[in-house]
Amino acid sequence: MERRSTPFGIRNRNRGLKMKKIWLAGALAAAAMSASGDAHHAFNMYDNSVYTKLVGTVKSYTWRNPHVMIEFVAQTKSGPQDWTIECSSPNIIGRRGWTPTSIKVGDKLPFTVHPMKNGKMYALAVATTLPNGTVLKDKE
Repeated sequence: MERRSTPFGIRNRNRGLKMKKIWLAGALAAAAMSASGDAHHAFNMYDNSVYTKLVGTVKSYTWRNPHVMIEFVAQTKSGPQDWTIECSSPNIIGRRGWTPTSIKVGDKLPFTVHPMKNGKMYALAVATTLPNGTVLKDKE
């Protein structure tokens, strides 16, 4: 390894090659992470051709990335059912009129959702109507 003297001391000529390797490793890691992020947002586990109406009471409303989540007790012919309703990110639904205080625990609401294909009580929000008549949409 050849070294040469500079005004600030001795410098390693291979330092530039090391920096290129570090930069390349970082770029590859960033590319790998962005690919997995796209896969997370596939939503193909929901049956987007089915629109299910649920009417019930909000148990929790969590305004947090990556998705706003609603725990919901739907009143059905066979009795109460616990559902989890997934919404888009706060950034997306915020642009559609939703706020962290739009929905409150105890609100009795109707929801239109896309249910999961496997039959679990987990769904993707399409829209709801608040007690004051305001319609909040997640999907167009």
